[in-house]
Amino acid sequence: MESLAGNLCRSASLFIAALLAGCGARTDVLVDTENTSAVATYGWRAAIVGEPQVERPRPLVGAITLRRAVNAVVNFSPSVKSASAEIDAMKGEAYQASRRLNPEIAGAVGSLPNSGGIAAEDASTEIRLAQTFELGGKRMARLRAANLGTSVADWGYEVARLQAATEAANVFVDVVAAQERAQILRDSVGIAQKTRAAVEERVNGGQASPIELDRAQVSVANTNAALAAENTRLRATRDQLAALWGEDRASFQRAVGRLGADRRVPTLGQIRALLDANPSLARWTDTIGYRSAILDVERSKAIPNLTVGAGVSRFASDGSTGMLAEVSIPLPVFDRNDGAISAAHQRVAKAQFDAQAARSQLTVALIGALGALSAADVEASAIEQQVLPAAEAAFRRTRTGYDEGRFDLLDVFDTQRVLFEARQDLINARANYERARVRVEALIGTDLSTLTQ
Repeated sequence: MESLAGNLCRSASLFIAALLAGCGARTDVLVDTENTSAVATYGWRAAIVGEPQVERPRPLVGAITLRRAVNAVVNFSPSVKSASAEIDAMKGEAYQASRRLNPEIAGAVGSLPNSGGIAAEDASTEIRLAQTFELGGKRMARLRAANLGTSVADWGYEVARLQAATEAANVFVDVVAAQERAQILRDSVGIAQKTRAAVEERVNGGQASPIELDRAQVSVANTNAALAAENTRLRATRDQLAALWGEDRASFQRAVGRLGADRRVPTLGQIRALLDANPSLARWTDTIGYRSAILDVERSKAIPNLTVGAGVSRFASDGSTGMLAEVSIPLPVFDRNDGAISAAHQRVAKAQFDAQAARSQLTVALIGALGALSAADVEASAIEQQVLPAAEAAFRRTRTGYDEGRFDLLDVFDTQRVLFEARQDLINARANYERARVRVEALIGTDLSTLTQ
């Protein structure tokens, strides 16, 4: 029968494969234009290949996708490297736990010469070889605990990979959102410049006051200032993303992705059971098993070991040789290892309570992420369907009316501002949806589109 540890290790492999390898093509959220196959179009759950890298990563240049960014972050994350090193350390401990006790060899010379240099006539020389045998299943209990400790370290590695991938995804969303906001501001600068040109033409034709040209120039200056500020924020966000994979400054030119249009919001009932696949929760099964194995180790220590020895003794008085044999076992009179057994038992109970607390915390986090997901979806839908069309129509009518002399310049500026804010709000709402979706899918390890289609 397969062991629990083996089953859990396979579960870990299946989970991380589902979480980081991508489950199918999707056109919502951030589309990975580098690879449109069914492998990983949702880039932050890209296939991570190979072990964490030790050397400094090569700079990422050109246009980068979520897939490239996540691979770079996970492969060079110090926390992932640390978790990988812990696995190797636990494997070393498991190997050491499998070793048997070493035999002992001892020699003795009896009746050495006294202070006057006189040796006893019955002096003897002895050589003994002894072996201690661990009773009570100590070695197997120790080995089982070490193997489960390695499984716990495996889960820690999966948690570290997941955290690194999630952080990379969130910052990537920030970069894409900043790029889109900067593009909107560049468009707004173009609109403001066209408005200024139209005002200048009307002023030159005597159809408008020169003060309106001053207002138009102020509008252009304000929009340029807002664009400069957004470009500064964009550079900082790009550098923040590059810092996650070890670069001091971003070398890539652009983050390629599209904030989601095909938004999906599942219910808590649809996905709550999927929390069991989260490594932060799944690890506790092995952790409880590990603590139980430690309890078995401490219980086995209460059983004394048996030492068997044999040797030879040579007597100086007549040159004869005799055989020696000994058997010894400690008497558990004062120390039955009760304190260590009690402590190990309480740590088993603690691990069980910690598992319950972890489930509660993840459930709370999932509820919060779903709430943020739903709120962002509602906001984005309202802007797309109601606010933005109305703002665009109002700006077009006001601009046309200004050219015809039916509206003044302040009306144009007001509708232009409302349109700009609506476009910015839509980007922010879509970005908020993407961040919430990253959190939800990181918690459940499943593509939302596979649940709600």
